[in-house]
Amino acid sequence: MPRKLTKFNTDWLHRLDSNNDSVNIWLKQGSTPTTFKCSLCQTGDLCCGNQGWRAIEQHMNINRHKEILRQWKQNAKFRLTNQTRSDSPDSSTFTFTSIPVLDTNTNKNKPLTLDDQVTKAEILWSLKVAEKGLSYKLCDELNELFSSMFPDSSIVGNFSIQADKMSYVISHGLGPYFKKKLIDDVKKVDKFVLIFDEQTNNQNKKQLDMLLRYWSNEKQSVVNRFYKSVILGHAYAKTIRDIIIESFTTDGLNLNKLLMLGRDNPNINISLENLIDVEMKKQGGCLLTIGSCNIHIVHNAFKNGILSSKWYVDSFCLDLYSWFKCSPARQEDYKNVSEDIDSVMEKAILYFSITRWVLLGKVIDRIL
Repeated sequence: MPRKLTKFNTDWLHRLDSNNDSVNIWLKQGSTPTTFKCSLCQTGDLCCGNQGWRAIEQHMNINRHKEILRQWKQNAKFRLTNQTRSDSPDSSTFTFTSIPVLDTNTNKNKPLTLDDQVTKAEILWSLKVAEKGLSYKLCDELNELFSSMFPDSSIVGNFSIQADKMSYVISHGLGPYFKKKLIDDVKKVDKFVLIFDEQTNNQNKKQLDMLLRYWSNEKQSVVNRFYKSVILGHAYAKTIRDIIIESFTTDGLNLNKLLMLGRDNPNINISLENLIDVEMKKQGGCLLTIGSCNIHIVHNAFKNGILSSKWYVDSFCLDLYSWFKCSPARQEDYKNVSEDIDSVMEKAILYFSITRWVLLGKVIDRIL
């Protein structure tokens, strides 16, 4: 008569190994009720039918398993996970916190190799540089700095990224990835808006910047996303039209899904809007036209109203700001007087920008 085999017991996942680490880091049930797997060693089905928990203990004491676990604990990117189970003897919910486990791979059962972890570290640093606008030159001495800070990390020992590599990673590695995600997201929507502006940059080159505004199904909100920048010579309306249409064609964006153009009010942009509308009508579509930028109209109307009053409020606000700004002694006197009058009073006079006429009211309120 065949002997009854021991089945994998899910309670084993809550046990600890000889180092007091939870075995659920690597222990998984196999494809049959009487087998188990080790996700660290990437084994196939191992039998526990004859020896039960003893078979798992034998595997965890193998030198190769111990070495892989040690390296994983030293080099992995960690997070704390909480798991709950409600099958405890007293029927109450039992919650436990495991030691940090790897959360860096789409395959949760497969830990990253050292090379992959180094690549991930370089990518994360590149993303931070791009997010904060840090100088690429900052990376030239980064390897030595990280090695001094984390001498026991094998990831840092293999980490190598300098200015040239940083530029390549962002431009040719991460850039295409995020652009593809953007294009895939835009293709799912019915309509989108193209926001554009062309101006001379600090390198004395004419630069056309384009953004896309659309309803993101992923974010469940309207989002603005940078699309691309193009360096121009002459920024004629026909030139910009050709660039926009060529960009849409290359990326597979349907021109008829373009709802409207977000633009300011120069005549060249009005001409561009007309040219784009003509191209869309050839394909059976059209732009939604609601007039030029209302923000510019309100801004210029407010500006002309202030100037026609002959009160010179703008000059007074700028002079008062400069009078305190250029003298540390006056700043200290102003601060002391403000505290004597009211301890919660704002201690700084706002700067008035001549390109932000609508905000003049806030500056005047602060002065008063």
